[in-house]
Amino acid sequence: MAQSSIRLLIRDDRFATLTFDAPDRTTNVLTEQTWRDLEVALRVLIVQSDVRGVILKSAKPDSFIVGADLKLLGGAVRHDPAVKAVIEHGHRVLNMLESLPCPTCALIDGAALGGGLEVALACDVILLGTNRKIELGLPEVKFGLMPGWGGTQRLPRLIGMPFAGDLIGTGKTISAVRAAEIDLALGPIDSGTLLQSAMQIMGIEGWQSARRQKMEWISAETRALYRPQLDNATRAVREALTALVDGCALPLPEALARETEGFFHLVGSDESKLLIEQFFAAKK
Repeated sequence: MAQSSIRLLIRDDRFATLTFDAPDRTTNVLTEQTWRDLEVALRVLIVQSDVRGVILKSAKPDSFIVGADLKLLGGAVRHDPAVKAVIEHGHRVLNMLESLPCPTCALIDGAALGGGLEVALACDVILLGTNRKIELGLPEVKFGLMPGWGGTQRLPRLIGMPFAGDLIGTGKTISAVRAAEIDLALGPIDSGTLLQSAMQIMGIEGWQSARRQKMEWISAETRALYRPQLDNATRAVREALTALVDGCALPLPEALARETEGFFHLVGSDESKLLIEQFFAAKK
């Protein structure tokens, strides 16, 4: 049996930890196997009625989750069934995470990029450590793609459309201090006390309202104030920001479907394949 990439521990104090630790990798990547392992762990938690909170963290130094499987995306064809399967599976699992009957918290003390940040966005709280290697972002447009696991929808509901549009449209990453300034996360908190801090924070009432906020649409008055400049934008940026604007007028489940539609307009394109190929070539 293959070693699981997720370790579930239900502590004596009834807090549960989900530790991402992909075997034979230096970083955590959201492969189909990772989604399967996370689903198995969540199914255990769903029937644990006395769990007080669930904490997601990483065993990899300087890294939470660095994103999707670029090898899969780089080799994709139009309407690729393998990509469709992993995107749909990821959505189902994140919906399970977001539906747990207890508060959830993502502990980030390193890089949380692309799908990694999208996993964190499905939690009620994001808590950041003091590691200088922390960076958060949705860099998909740099690969000719756009977020595919809810980033264009959960992020603007959390930090507002202008800040979200800037992060998604540029693909840039931000520090822990900047993430706290724009209300993306709490912190920075001393890395050695992250776990204890998470348990204290999850004991505070209010996580239900934070979760409800992500489920609703954004008001027409607020949406009217955001008009992204798309005249000279790449195709990926246009798709991403158009999906953001369209989806913010919808409840979250419908908004996620709108994001998926845009994502599959880009997967398997010549531009995306070239940019991913160039990324791997530069790494070599």
